[in-house]
Amino acid sequence: MLDKKTTILIVDDTMIMRESLRRVLVSLGYENVLQAENGREALKTIENEGDNIGLVFLDIVMPILDGKSTLKKIRETDKKLPVVMLTSVADKDSIMECSKLGITSYVLKPINAVEGPAMLSDIFVRI
Repeated sequence: MLDKKTTILIVDDTMIMRESLRRVLVSLGYENVLQAENGREALKTIENEGDNIGLVFLDIVMPILDGKSTLKKIRETDKKLPVVMLTSVADKDSIMECSKLGITSYVLKPINAVEGPAMLSDIFVRI
């Protein structure tokens, strides 16, 4: 089970999505939540925070640096950091490609207050 004190990074180009996910995480007791709006910001945050980040939620489709490219960069330096991909479409090819790069899981967006807590709790049990 993921420790409640774990710092979680949400990476999504849509502020509403980041805030929705943050609210669900807070409702589950996870209050150490950082946000980035693209892969470049995420990599800077991971570099600055180092081992403080214990989980990343990473959108696949984003401008500047997309989720797959960001995941590749993360895996160059950290093979163990749990990464959960976020996607609004069930694109099996993208999910398979990300799986080969070492994702922990994936979640279909949107993540709402009704179904989100149970869905995330299932993932957190496996981390």
